[in-house]
Amino acid sequence: MSKSHHNNSSSRVFALVEAKKQTYNSFDDLLAKSEKPVLVDFYATWCGPCQFMVPILNEVSIRLNDTIQVVKIDTEKYPSIADKYNIEALLPLSYLKMGSLLSEGALTADQLIQRIEDSLKVKQ
Repeated sequence: MSKSHHNNSSSRVFALVEAKKQTYNSFDDLLAKSEKPVLVDFYATWCGPCQFMVPILNEVSIRLNDTIQVVKIDTEKYPSIADKYNIEALLPLSYLKMGSLLSEGALTADQLIQRIEDSLKVKQ
């Protein structure tokens, strides 16, 4: 799977994939080009519960690398994306492409993986 790298865009979106950051022109570009479902975490650096989810999302990204792509959106840097998806509060929120809410609040990696698998009807 090849991904385009664009260095001249002022509104880049970063994805966690095998501990590498990949850059896209826009969030819509990322969704359109992704060959896997995308798990989106909306966060802010000052949000304590959001920071709690970082190692959990990293673990989910590693364990489900063949199944999904995990993307983190900093709502401070990309407020237009948060607005588009009606993100009004920064609870740990996880959305799966195409827009279904998987979790609202902190979950363990196992709980989040179970919800993802249930949503995708895929068992590892």
